[in-house]
Amino acid sequence: MMPWSRCETDGQRLDVHNGLLLSALWDAAFDTGLVTFDNDGRVLPSPHLDEAARGELRIAAARQLILRQEHLPYLTYHRNQIWKR
Repeated sequence: MMPWSRCETDGQRLDVHNGLLLSALWDAAFDTGLVTFDNDGRVLPSPHLDEAARGELRIAAARQLILRQEHLPYLTYHRNQIWKR
């Protein structure tokens, strides 16, 4: 969620909450900012994500992630710095 190159401390780099277990397709979309998640774990697709990609990801059927409070600072960072609005 926060790239290693942007982490300020080793603690951030090694924090198990600074990451999500996603399929390869979802991981690529997340890493490039084409999808992110709100604090309740619901997917937020970027307006830059085209219809074909939305279909491949099955955005309409995406399940809500189960998150812990410790994920939220990293998701906030991702939404503010990585996600393409």
